[in-house]
Amino acid sequence: MLPKRHLFRFMVSPHAALPTGTPLFATHFRVGDHIDVRAKTLDRGFQGVMKRWGFSGMPASHGVTKTHRRPGNIGGGGEKARVWPGTKMPGHMGNRWRTLRGVKILRINTKYNILWTLGVAIPGETGAVCYLYDTILPLKKLKTAPPFPTHPASDDLPLEYYDESIHPFEGETILFDEV
Repeated sequence: MLPKRHLFRFMVSPHAALPTGTPLFATHFRVGDHIDVRAKTLDRGFQGVMKRWGFSGMPASHGVTKTHRRPGNIGGGGEKARVWPGTKMPGHMGNRWRTLRGVKILRINTKYNILWTLGVAIPGETGAVCYLYDTILPLKKLKTAPPFPTHPASDDLPLEYYDESIHPFEGETILFDEV
């Protein structure tokens, strides 16, 4: 078996193990299910406290000189004259693994293996690789068992699967009832 473009490992029970090189398709998931998406965030490099932590900065005038975007005081005086661990400071921002939990699947394209999800934003760049898992949120877990061990590819599948909460694009947009 030749290596693929991206190789991943997933934890499964022994009776659900797939042979090496088995392709996974988007139809493994179902419309309406909730998934967890894990990906690397955008790498933003070294950032100051205003961009990294949302600090407001110092005033623009009234005696402020060369400290407009600086954090200000980082440690108290007196007996505990030190910088506390976890103090918000400038540093590297992004390029970390983040998990977005409980994202609902709205639409599945079987021809191109594409999932449309309902959510704010999937972490990472456009076209980046991300992990998709069944959600671990207790109120959004699967009510029925998913296809076991995975959904096989076949030619008789419909082109699109839609959730009942969205309108199919192939259907009519306005229906008139005859009276």
